[in-house]
Amino acid sequence: MVGNLDQKAAAGHWARIGVRKRFGVSVPLFSLRSEAGLGIGEVGDLWGMVDFCRGIGATVIQILPLNDMGTDRVPYASLSAFAMDPAFISLGRIDAVASSPDLSRMVQSAAQRLNASPRVDFDAVRSAKTKILTKALKRTDGPELRAEFDAFMAGNQWLKDYLAYRVIKEAEAFRPWEEWSDRWSDDRIAALPDTHRDLWDLNLYSQWLLDGQLREAAAYARENGVLLMGDVPILVARDSADVWRNPGYFRLDTCAGAPPDQYSDTGQTWGFPTYRWDALWADGNAWWKARLAHAQRYFDLYRIDHVVGFFRIWTLPDGAPDGRDGWFEPGDESRWGEHWRAILRMMLDATDMLPLAEDLGTIPPVCRHVLSDMGICGLKVQRWERYWDGDGSFIPPDRYDPVSLATFSTHDTEVLADWWRRECDDRQRLYRTLGHDGEAPATLEPWLHRDLVRWLSGAGSLFYVLAIQDILAPSGLAGDDPGAQRINLPGTVNATNWNWRCPTTIQRLLDDPDLAASIRAMITSDRLIGVRH
Repeated sequence: MVGNLDQKAAAGHWARIGVRKRFGVSVPLFSLRSEAGLGIGEVGDLWGMVDFCRGIGATVIQILPLNDMGTDRVPYASLSAFAMDPAFISLGRIDAVASSPDLSRMVQSAAQRLNASPRVDFDAVRSAKTKILTKALKRTDGPELRAEFDAFMAGNQWLKDYLAYRVIKEAEAFRPWEEWSDRWSDDRIAALPDTHRDLWDLNLYSQWLLDGQLREAAAYARENGVLLMGDVPILVARDSADVWRNPGYFRLDTCAGAPPDQYSDTGQTWGFPTYRWDALWADGNAWWKARLAHAQRYFDLYRIDHVVGFFRIWTLPDGAPDGRDGWFEPGDESRWGEHWRAILRMMLDATDMLPLAEDLGTIPPVCRHVLSDMGICGLKVQRWERYWDGDGSFIPPDRYDPVSLATFSTHDTEVLADWWRRECDDRQRLYRTLGHDGEAPATLEPWLHRDLVRWLSGAGSLFYVLAIQDILAPSGLAGDDPGAQRINLPGTVNATNWNWRCPTTIQRLLDDPDLAASIRAMITSDRLIGVRH
């Protein structure tokens, strides 16, 4: 077996999905566009994405976290590690909406208005969906739905705390829980289903709908040979239901960040509390296990965000203005491998999902050693895979470790075409790596873009996953400006982070047989086995 995976700690997880090379598409769910959507990609769009993947030979769809972002739009700073964001609900898949002419007209009107937006307007999307969901709930309410709610609550223990937190947050104008927790006694919280019934029921209804739609989408994907890859952020927001109800699991006097490095003289502070691993282990890591078990309801694979933080995390005093005055926790470097190995073993034991690690940045050697030893894929971003200790040339993709995921870009980087036009020296080096003489073109022309995609498809990696922008760009379907296609610019707050929308609808992608053929041709490689053309 490749890389002796049958002898690794993750052997059972690999056996579940099969050890073969897979091509995949990475796309934030919110970025998908469809005629049925309300200005945002929705759970219902996953059916179309599965069909699109079948047509191009892809067997993996990678998405960003779907957790409830409250009034924000940052997937990694959610209100809950369990609850999903109601903005992703597909209203057209709700029986009460589909069977009601007036609600259907409301959906169509909102879709016409919101789909005209070039970017996701989360405030407008949430406002429109809340109005329609409120009406749909009133028309559906009855003994049968109440029985469904009771069963859903009984099977999801996290819901009680989340619903209480979400209802109080709305009642308190979304102020942080530390500003109102003293005013809400246990008795007052226990009475919320009665005192704030409308809010309680609406949030419960939203989570029940999301769970059902996501499980149906996952089942459709599996039936069609496509795996869904979720994303598990390493940290949770301080202002979240998890920290509010389980403060003993978190160090509220500290926050995580990044030390000064070549990219930032002052480092970074993220504001997320670090973990009290002693308390988590004392409780059998029940919170982590429940979190992962919940994710397995929908996903076959998951990306472990910022995996190096499980080895050691840069820790700062809470409220630190930047990342300079911090320290690594654990402080003893000799414990890093042992610390992470124990956590990863716990995560493997918690579910059958195969984890893949986001091991970017300054990574100590012990990190990749443990990942390799346990059979966990790391990430190979082509632009950074170079002989850094030598002449800086690009490592040929066919020399990538098989137990890895190869790609051109991530949600935190420029797309390939934008990187090409910005990095003059590197594009010239890459141009020559491909065997071309002369001056590299200043823009990534379609023929050259296709050559690069085909070249990287020959990577030794078991996973070859491309951002949807990098897949559609050669056909001109990702937009005219590569710079506008970036999902997130880390360390910044701006008008374009986390709201990019694909300018092309899924319906158009599916209706163009020439597009599917051209994409299949781009990723053709003798090494890309298991993909049917």
